[in-house]
Amino acid sequence: MVNEKYAVGEYERRFLLDEIPAGATDPRRIVDLYVDGTRLRLRRVDRPGAEPDRKLGHKRRLNTSDPRAIMHTSLYLDEDEFRVLGALPAKRLVKTRWAIEVDGRPCAVNVFEESLAGLVLMEVDLGDPSLLDEFVPPSWAGSEVSDDEAFTGGGLAGKSLDDIADALATARTRTAR
Repeated sequence: MVNEKYAVGEYERRFLLDEIPAGATDPRRIVDLYVDGTRLRLRRVDRPGAEPDRKLGHKRRLNTSDPRAIMHTSLYLDEDEFRVLGALPAKRLVKTRWAIEVDGRPCAVNVFEESLAGLVLMEVDLGDPSLLDEFVPPSWAGSEVSDDEAFTGGGLAGKSLDDIADALATARTRTAR
């Protein structure tokens, strides 16, 4: 049994979107660095008018074949610590994250930048594994990609739209559950 004393469970579903939905608020720019050969992620979150958040995260799946359920541990870093760890070899992922509610549940809309410009994903953390199958996506949500490794942060880091073209084509042929 793994001790999860410092980890928080995340139970997420992800959906492709065509655009940022109406009502999205609170944009923040996120730069993630997925450290090569590890399950570590450095994250810098920039919000207008606020000091950036800098974090080192560790993610571990509860079941190696299910990207929807993970245990996540975060350490907050100062600027110097972030700079030192940011020198490690890593794959980069940049997005602007917007907040929106769906049936009273907070969701995140990620609008990817750089080589993934044009990709928009909505994710919802349901907070409990028993709720994963109960969430009903809004009518404006596209295909669900929760079970596709290509659409996890680690799967997208360092990739371009060309790199994920096959995964996108496959996902778009499915309908949202």
